[in-house]
Amino acid sequence: MKNFNEIILELPERHRTALNWFLRNRGTEQTWPKPSPDGTLLASKAQGIYKPKWTKYCLSIRQSLRSRYADKELQVHSDGTWSLVYAQEASDPRSRDADYANRSLIACMEERVPIGVMKQISETPVSRYQVLGVAMVLRHHEGYFLIEGFAADGTVKGLESPQDLKALATIHEKEMDLAGAFDPENIIDAREKILTSIIRRRGQPNFRQQLLELYGARCAITNCGVEEALEAVHILPYKGPQTNHPSNGLLLRADIHVLFDLGLITVDTKTMTVMIASSLMGSCYAELNGARLHLPRTAAFNPSKDALDQHRAWSGL
Repeated sequence: MKNFNEIILELPERHRTALNWFLRNRGTEQTWPKPSPDGTLLASKAQGIYKPKWTKYCLSIRQSLRSRYADKELQVHSDGTWSLVYAQEASDPRSRDADYANRSLIACMEERVPIGVMKQISETPVSRYQVLGVAMVLRHHEGYFLIEGFAADGTVKGLESPQDLKALATIHEKEMDLAGAFDPENIIDAREKILTSIIRRRGQPNFRQQLLELYGARCAITNCGVEEALEAVHILPYKGPQTNHPSNGLLLRADIHVLFDLGLITVDTKTMTVMIASSLMGSCYAELNGARLHLPRTAAFNPSKDALDQHRAWSGL
């Protein structure tokens, strides 16, 4: 878990002061926020994404009741964090970088700079806002920014967190719900999309092929040998070709891949055995707890213990 004060340490004082207002007032209802004592504005009435002139970063975003953009529903999580899928400026995702406000959010995403977030909850007799707090911009996808909020204690999970995955899953489920009634004419197109999704989920072809060879086409946790069900998994999130090294990979059965990504399955590197979350103890996955991790045929490509330790620390197990 990352601490808010550590993340903002290198920002200018006025920026830190403004963000601290959002953290301090998290969960409260406010009228339009007054400027900081030094005169720094905390939000913009003209635009939902507020980028001050004095910085390249976005300082805050707000949701409006009458917004022309289709933001997604706020997701609140049991650990006190929350996720928000926020529409970019400009309806065409390809036009994202033409807008300075979008670019300011991209800068926050790339350089891990937090933003303040508030949501309008009433218009009359005076506009009121719920202060959601501070958040990190996780990613941009097809016209939307995925935002993850800090908990009240100033901590937030990093990229590829369970909240991230759950929020993306929620978007997908809602899009499927909105897709309309069953249409037999669309079956071929739908099947092609499903196959494309499966191929993408399995991992980059070369990376997957390497892992198939190294692990003898068997799941590193279940020993499943059905090649069609096996996927190339990044232990630490994919951040370019350098993270496609076999030592940053595991070959896992598709369902185990999902649980690994959610932090419900991890590895104890002292014993190289599998650990599962308590929530899985009453399930069919309970038998995997304590199982030895199957290692690749070539020891030089054993999974990185440092990477596995980071995954375990992130998972909280």
